[in-house]
Amino acid sequence: MKRIILLLAISVFWACSIVAQNTNTASGKCGSDVEWNFDGRTLYINNMTPRKNVVEMPDYDLNKNIAPWVKQKLSVRKVVIGPGVSRIGSCAFANCKDLTTVEFQHTFLYEIGWGAFLNCNNLFNISIPVNVKRIGTVAFANCSSLRSVSIPNLARVEDQAFLSCTNLNLVEIGDNALLGKAVFATEVSEGGKTYHTYYKGEIRGLPKNINTDNCTEYGLDREAVAICLKMYQSYQTDTRVSVVDANIPEALIVRNDTYALIFGNEHYRFVADVPFAKNDATIFAEYCKKTLGIPAENVHLCEDATKHMILEQEMTDWLGHEITDRQYKKLIVYYAGHGVPDIKDNNKAYLLPTDVYGTRPQQGISLEEFYATLGGLGFDRVTVFLDACFSGVNRDNEGLSVERAVEVEAQDTQPLTGNLVVLAATHGNETAQSFQEEGHGLFTYYLLKELQDTQGMVSYGKLADDIEKNVSNVAPTLDLRKRQTPRAFTSYQSDRWRKMTF
Repeated sequence: MKRIILLLAISVFWACSIVAQNTNTASGKCGSDVEWNFDGRTLYINNMTPRKNVVEMPDYDLNKNIAPWVKQKLSVRKVVIGPGVSRIGSCAFANCKDLTTVEFQHTFLYEIGWGAFLNCNNLFNISIPVNVKRIGTVAFANCSSLRSVSIPNLARVEDQAFLSCTNLNLVEIGDNALLGKAVFATEVSEGGKTYHTYYKGEIRGLPKNINTDNCTEYGLDREAVAICLKMYQSYQTDTRVSVVDANIPEALIVRNDTYALIFGNEHYRFVADVPFAKNDATIFAEYCKKTLGIPAENVHLCEDATKHMILEQEMTDWLGHEITDRQYKKLIVYYAGHGVPDIKDNNKAYLLPTDVYGTRPQQGISLEEFYATLGGLGFDRVTVFLDACFSGVNRDNEGLSVERAVEVEAQDTQPLTGNLVVLAATHGNETAQSFQEEGHGLFTYYLLKELQDTQGMVSYGKLADDIEKNVSNVAPTLDLRKRQTPRAFTSYQSDRWRKMTF
């Protein structure tokens, strides 16, 4: 009997605890035109002006003027910044130990104040909007769980902004960003003395004024910078600067509900390379982040992907496991690389990973399986851009699955399940050609050009029609003198996909 009473007492205790957690809500004002609401997990920062005019959050500090959610010791795990909030005040979320994610909803954010996310040591996910112009001193200092950061092109990053972010492994810095002192350094105390160590992870892009001689001033390791500069110089040598590579439009909205998986397979182990495939993928990723407003952490760029990387690391682990609530989210998949037909199996179409022989296409990824896997993930919509052909001939007119360059008409493969829209570079036995003058695949060039000209505000129908028109007109004038006709495929039973937008 005593055991039963004890169990009942424990049950009542836990039930009360759960109720207490579920009712741990609060709200208030932070500034004359900004309100905050907490639902027990997520803190919403909302613009109170009727027309969503630009408003700012106030400044706080670590001692007397503490932010209300910190003062009340609320367990904030996620922060959502609403439309029109242009500035995050100093120390606004400092010491929010449970905070893991920050989401921006169509915001015009220009500034992140001093120590705004100081000591948020569980924050692992934040995408700084591209229009941010200033990131304050120690804004993200001691965010020890932060994995990656992308610095907007025109941002001024003040001293020690990312000090002691010890788990950073990827830093992207815009060409025209300005960095203060020790931005990426880590503070170490030893023997009563304090000194700095430098960030040694991957660096993608650097401001023009940073080099191996001065990089430690900004908290960057010389060897890491040297690798970045070498890659950048190689990139400049191997590719041509196209009109679509510069002046990439920047969106004023953030599409937190959209993800992009991008493959650029240029260097193959057993068959000829695909010219410009990495450049295609890299620049498309920039358009996803800048023009389409997809947060940097929602964009996965995979270069020279093996079969394991495609199927296991990306499509199973990332898309299938890490991304939840997929029925409310959209996915964009881009692939530049080889496709190949299986001439022993009715010319069935396969994507060719970089570690598979062109003469063994059945060891690759069948296009049918690829579409079925994407459709089965349950996203609200999946858009696929496929700059590949399945004729057995590559961009340089070299044979892949046969001994000589003979075009084969691959089996027509269309998506049957899920909400898929596919824009493919070719159909039939056509070859996906290079556009040498622009340093891109022909299909990808006109895809990027359309996004540039429309600033991403284009319907799928217009996008498909314009790409088909431009590619089919230009293709016969190129070196190979071949036809190329892009096509659209869809699992939708009507033409309503044509009115869809990103």
